[in-house]
Amino acid sequence: MVLSSVSPNISRKIFIIGTTLLFISPAFALGDGARNLLLIIAMGISPILFLFYPIIKIKTDLPLIIFILMSIFFPLLNHPESMRWSTVLYGCMFVIYFMTLTKVLYISDIDADGYLRFLKVLIFAYFIVLVIQQICVLTGLPILNVSNYNPETPWKLNSLMSEPEHSGRMMAILMYSYLTIKENVTRKVLILKEEWRDDKGVWIAFLWSMITMMSAGAYLFLLIVLFKFFNRKTLFSLLILLSIIIVIVRIFEIDSFMRTYRLAVATFSFDMREMVRADHSGALRIIPAMVCFDQINLASFDGWFGKGIDFISTIMSKSIWGVQQGYTGGGLLLYAVEYGFLPFILITLFSFKICYDTSNKIASIAFWFFSVFLTGINLQITWAVIMLFYTNKEILKRCHCFS
Repeated sequence: MVLSSVSPNISRKIFIIGTTLLFISPAFALGDGARNLLLIIAMGISPILFLFYPIIKIKTDLPLIIFILMSIFFPLLNHPESMRWSTVLYGCMFVIYFMTLTKVLYISDIDADGYLRFLKVLIFAYFIVLVIQQICVLTGLPILNVSNYNPETPWKLNSLMSEPEHSGRMMAILMYSYLTIKENVTRKVLILKEEWRDDKGVWIAFLWSMITMMSAGAYLFLLIVLFKFFNRKTLFSLLILLSIIIVIVRIFEIDSFMRTYRLAVATFSFDMREMVRADHSGALRIIPAMVCFDQINLASFDGWFGKGIDFISTIMSKSIWGVQQGYTGGGLLLYAVEYGFLPFILITLFSFKICYDTSNKIASIAFWFFSVFLTGINLQITWAVIMLFYTNKEILKRCHCFS
């Protein structure tokens, strides 16, 4: 193995800048399709860093290189008429960027304390921007960093991501990562009361953001984070906290909370019409995966090597009420249909292995399922979640808290 010529200190700064670009999406940098242009520029130049970090990490590099090759050649050879290089290369850029950041992290001198400070800064940054946006709405001033805004729902604000739902996910996974690192470094089980006393500022920033962001997804991810504290001893404290949250929701008449509940109930029925009626926006994050699943046929050649890029966009509007022709989605299952089952199973197993946390099984599986499996390859939020889980494990290995 050849080590990098870049110093650990410089590598730490590059890592912080690179991951920050992955963890936020400022409105001024958004281009077509709410794509983060700053991140795209960083992804475009990231291969240059391979010259300075000539490190081979077999466990991450090999499966991802194979995934890139399959993503390019399967549609190119099986359905060349559908080949769209912009889509394929955009997904490959995310993969290469992740590979680059893992190499930079390996050389960097960032430790658990530094990583905790980094996470705390990001949590407060999301909170501060959201509060400023809320003040702008209250006073009628132009809203700072606003994106994907609907005046009919004035308090549904995006903070530092392109939309409120993505900010809710990021706040949740940042808080989850903060708690996970802290729990392992201190080597003691976290107790909600003690955490509130020790990190009251962080908890206020987190809870205020998750509750007042007016995002149905934010409430779901809030519950996933709180589940980390669930046991017999903490049951009473959690019930009190949830009761307070419910009271706040009722006082402010937060309809998105009730939509989350109705959608959760409808989802277990597997009735797509009921899911759409419960919450049309939320249902569109789940139903496309169900449509894609129905299209998988492993008894056919296309089932293994894909039906071609954009195939799902030709059928989705026929399967889901209320979406325009050309609408697409389905998360990783879209990859199974358009690129084939082989790249799908490879990236599914790879991402699950990174995100799965043996000490927080249910929470980590939930984060992976909702923010990776149901999201897809070509989205910033997907790779932000994968990068956070990967970094969590690497930091814990570094401080000998993790084997």
